[in-house]
Amino acid sequence: MINQTLKFKPVAKDRLFYDRYQYSVSFRLDEVSCLRELDHNYINTMINRRIHYREISQQRWVNNNQSVGTIVSRRWKDITESTIKHLHELADTLLESNIDFKLVTSVETAWVYTNNQSLLAQIDNLNFLKWKTYTEAIVDRPKNTIKLKHPKHNHRSYFKTTKLTAMEKDQLINFFKNQQGHLRCSTSLTVWLNQPYLRTQDYFFIDYDKESWLVMLALIHPGLIRKTVDLIAA
Repeated sequence: MINQTLKFKPVAKDRLFYDRYQYSVSFRLDEVSCLRELDHNYINTMINRRIHYREISQQRWVNNNQSVGTIVSRRWKDITESTIKHLHELADTLLESNIDFKLVTSVETAWVYTNNQSLLAQIDNLNFLKWKTYTEAIVDRPKNTIKLKHPKHNHRSYFKTTKLTAMEKDQLINFFKNQQGHLRCSTSLTVWLNQPYLRTQDYFFIDYDKESWLVMLALIHPGLIRKTVDLIAA
């Protein structure tokens, strides 16, 4: 059933969300990561642990500041009865649904993925959820491809987030200098190469034609590449 009141932002992709779901909603709710397991006892356990941890951390902060003669105050965000009630209400909405879905949580943000808009309509009625955003996966290309208007290379490989040694980074810098004109580094990777930092990020990428480049990168640091896609014309 299509809900005409929900406004979906189309997201062009090479596959559905998690290779299964067409729709998603993201929203903000305090302590929502307590729903990593959809179980009321688990929620209560996590809430009690967080309250206890914050009380201990608050007291340590006070004690440490008193020992150095400062009076700086620090407060954790209170976990209110209203927040706890909302967590259980959201859990009930999901647990009582017969609709297939996937819940993903991160700190105070959550995502629900599904193929049925009626579940999203139920979530939309939960007014305590903030900043609700709805998206729809539009599959417009084969899997493991990226569309570019004028691709100059055949492949794109993304780095893993990992820490290199200073020697490995120097080898990486020399490698890219020697291969100028044969491959393209992303802007973020180019900036990083000229900085003192040693940790790569998962949004760094290179565009290239010869798959042998990956072998050479593996010699510098095995497992540096996390995924490779083909570049196709839009």
